[in-house]
Amino acid sequence: MKAQFHRLDPVIPVSVDRALKAARTILLIDTPQALPLLNPRPGQQSVVITHKGLLAPSMIRTVRPDAIIGPLITADWDIVDLGIELEQMGFRGDLFALTRPLPRAELVIREVSAVCPTLTVRLVETA
Repeated sequence: MKAQFHRLDPVIPVSVDRALKAARTILLIDTPQALPLLNPRPGQQSVVITHKGLLAPSMIRTVRPDAIIGPLITADWDIVDLGIELEQMGFRGDLFALTRPLPRAELVIREVSAVCPTLTVRLVETA
């Protein structure tokens, strides 16, 4: 599975491995399919998997994720909904949206970033 990572300048893709390498704790929300894209390093990096319905401020405080990965869209919510909820819970960090390749990825990044200004929004595109 090939993945690309987009910054606010989506013209410069960076590998997911490199982009997430610095994160000590990564929280996957309803995206277990992202696990093969990661390379957890015992003692250096941990990955926590959960569902959006289980999110709570106490979880964010306990897990203290450096990066969060969630799906771009589900049947019940999308990455904007997730970003708003995370900000309300006090999360300030990297939010990655897992998605298939998009023709205008920068539009999604701009939209979510405008609604969630305290988050650094990025996409993880999987083939």
